[in-house]
Amino acid sequence: MKKEDTAATVANETPAPAPKPVPTQAKVGVTPDFAKLRVVDADTGKTIAHVLEADTEKGFVRRYAVEGGNFVREGSDLKAIEEERKVRFEWIEAA
Repeated sequence: MKKEDTAATVANETPAPAPKPVPTQAKVGVTPDFAKLRVVDADTGKTIAHVLEADTEKGFVRRYAVEGGNFVREGSDLKAIEEERKVRFEWIEAA
Protein backbone atom coordinates (compact mmCIF):
# COMPACT_ATOMS: atom_id res chain seq x y z
CA MET A 1 0.00 0.00 0.00
CA LYS A 2 1.31 3.43 -0.91
CA LYS A 3 1.93 6.04 1.76
CA GLU A 4 -0.76 8.27 0.21
CA ASP A 5 -3.34 5.44 0.32
CA THR A 6 -2.68 4.87 4.02
CA ALA A 7 -3.22 8.56 4.81
CA ALA A 8 -6.49 8.59 2.85
CA THR A 9 -7.70 5.47 4.67
CA VAL A 10 -6.93 6.97 8.11
CA ALA A 11 -8.68 10.20 7.15
CA ASN A 12 -11.79 8.28 6.07
CA GLU A 13 -11.89 6.33 9.34
CA THR A 14 -11.71 9.40 11.59
CA PRO A 15 -15.14 9.84 13.18
CA ALA A 16 -16.96 13.12 12.76
CA PRO A 17 -17.10 15.29 15.86
CA ALA A 18 -20.22 14.80 17.99
CA PRO A 19 -22.85 17.50 17.54
CA LYS A 20 -23.12 20.11 20.27
CA PRO A 21 -25.83 19.03 22.75
CA VAL A 22 -28.91 21.24 22.95
CA PRO A 23 -29.50 22.97 26.28
CA THR A 24 -32.46 22.17 28.54
CA GLN A 25 -33.15 25.84 29.22
CA ALA A 26 -32.45 29.01 27.28
CA LYS A 27 -33.06 32.73 27.67
CA VAL A 28 -32.57 35.66 25.30
CA GLY A 29 -29.52 37.71 26.22
CA VAL A 30 -28.22 35.06 28.63
CA THR A 31 -27.79 31.82 26.70
CA PRO A 32 -24.92 31.78 24.20
CA ASP A 33 -26.09 30.77 20.71
CA PHE A 34 -29.76 31.44 21.58
CA ALA A 35 -30.26 32.74 18.03
CA LYS A 36 -29.15 29.33 16.71
CA LEU A 37 -31.89 27.49 18.62
CA ARG A 38 -35.37 26.65 17.41
CA VAL A 39 -38.08 26.13 20.06
CA VAL A 40 -40.56 23.45 19.02
CA ASP A 41 -43.85 22.32 20.56
CA ALA A 42 -43.11 18.74 21.66
CA ASP A 43 -46.67 17.54 20.95
CA THR A 44 -47.32 19.09 17.53
CA GLY A 45 -43.79 19.56 16.16
CA LYS A 46 -44.59 23.18 15.23
CA THR A 47 -42.04 25.93 15.74
CA ILE A 48 -42.88 28.44 18.47
CA ALA A 49 -42.03 31.98 17.37
CA HIS A 50 -40.89 35.04 19.34
CA VAL A 51 -39.61 33.04 22.33
CA LEU A 52 -37.88 34.95 25.11
CA GLU A 53 -37.22 32.04 27.45
CA ALA A 54 -37.93 28.31 27.56
CA ASP A 55 -37.21 25.32 29.78
CA THR A 56 -37.67 21.79 28.43
CA GLU A 57 -37.57 20.12 31.86
CA LYS A 58 -40.15 22.41 33.47
CA GLY A 59 -42.34 22.62 30.34
CA PHE A 60 -42.27 26.41 30.33
CA VAL A 61 -42.22 29.05 27.58
CA ARG A 62 -42.24 32.84 27.78
CA ARG A 63 -42.82 34.56 24.46
CA TYR A 64 -44.12 37.77 22.94
CA ALA A 65 -47.89 37.92 22.33
CA VAL A 66 -48.84 38.21 18.66
CA GLU A 67 -52.34 38.85 17.30
CA GLY A 68 -53.14 39.18 13.61
CA GLY A 69 -49.43 39.06 12.81
CA ASN A 70 -48.68 42.05 15.05
CA PHE A 71 -47.01 42.24 18.44
CA VAL A 72 -49.40 43.15 21.25
CA ARG A 73 -48.51 46.17 23.38
CA GLU A 74 -49.15 46.80 27.05
CA GLY A 75 -48.55 50.50 27.44
CA SER A 76 -45.10 51.19 25.99
CA ASP A 77 -43.92 47.56 26.32
CA LEU A 78 -44.56 44.45 24.29
CA LYS A 79 -46.81 41.94 26.04
CA ALA A 80 -45.18 38.67 27.10
CA ILE A 81 -47.11 35.43 27.60
CA GLU A 82 -46.00 32.69 29.97
CA GLU A 83 -47.22 29.18 29.15
CA GLU A 84 -46.89 25.72 30.60
CA ARG A 85 -46.08 23.77 27.46
CA LYS A 86 -43.98 20.76 26.51
CA VAL A 87 -41.16 22.02 24.30
CA ARG A 88 -37.88 20.87 22.85
CA PHE A 89 -34.91 22.69 21.36
CA GLU A 90 -33.35 22.01 17.98
CA TRP A 91 -30.23 23.53 16.48
CA ILE A 92 -30.94 25.60 13.38
CA GLU A 93 -28.61 24.28 10.70
CA ALA A 94 -26.74 26.81 8.59
CA ALA A 95 -28.21 27.18 5.14
